[in-house]
Amino acid sequence: MGIRDSIHHPEQRFPKAAIPFGGSSNLTHSSFVAEQTIAYLHEHQNERFLCIGGFYSPHSPWVAPQEFIDLYEPETLSLPAFPSEIDARRAEAAFSDRELRAARQGYYAMVSEVDHHVGRILTCLEELGLAENTIVVFTSDHGEWLGEHLRYGKGYPGHDCISRVPMIVRWPQGQRAPGRTEHALIEGVDLAPTLLECAGIPIPYPLQGRSFRALLQSGEYAERSSALTEMDGWKTLRTDRFRYVVEANGSESLFDLDQDPNGYHNLAADSAFAETLAGLRRQTLVRLLERERPMPRVWPY
Repeated sequence: MGIRDSIHHPEQRFPKAAIPFGGSSNLTHSSFVAEQTIAYLHEHQNERFLCIGGFYSPHSPWVAPQEFIDLYEPETLSLPAFPSEIDARRAEAAFSDRELRAARQGYYAMVSEVDHHVGRILTCLEELGLAENTIVVFTSDHGEWLGEHLRYGKGYPGHDCISRVPMIVRWPQGQRAPGRTEHALIEGVDLAPTLLECAGIPIPYPLQGRSFRALLQSGEYAERSSALTEMDGWKTLRTDRFRYVVEANGSESLFDLDQDPNGYHNLAADSAFAETLAGLRRQTLVRLLERERPMPRVWPY
């Protein structure tokens, strides 16, 4: 941005290693978010509230306090299971074992820093006597390739490592059988109506998404048959088994995630999957049309 300051900024957008934070550990962005969240809880402890603590981490560049970097020895970190044709494209200069492990060290360090500060927020709820009557949700907007598919960052076509993100719900007074794992498909737009319903607030008609409160409480939940990920120029439909991708130019991709969990082998041209491809194409079209609900009429004519 052309702003000169005394801070040494990483020269690369995606440096492939952990970078120690140059100041005190209580001055990182993650620490700031935690401090602001804790201050908000103190200020509003006697009121109904909705508080969003927006952590930027983990996100490249992988800058974290040294004590969190030191939690991980690069040599002990696992590597992606690349198909042979992808593995052959790796070199010492790019996506080597050393680079992939160094990148993981930085990413995991940032995860651990966030975990530390989330713990501080949960402790604050306990100390204020709010823990039993507060719904806490931990989730994210996207994941990270972290070397999978020989990429870093996020984007097309929304592989699981990008689009399958954490969704942890803590609700001591309202959750059935806490500690369990559910496998239903949930979309990010489902969170707002869920929180509204849990709080007894009517869900506005134009709001996208479906509440999954029943999944938390009764277990009688009619789960989604698919989850939609989209951006300009492409859409991805994820079912319990397949990922279907369609692009603006009409090209399609199909991945059988039961047999190919990381989505390396495109089956769109395989005649054995022609019926599956057609079904997912139709399902994607229906999903897109369902979203086009007209705004409610607010005046007579």
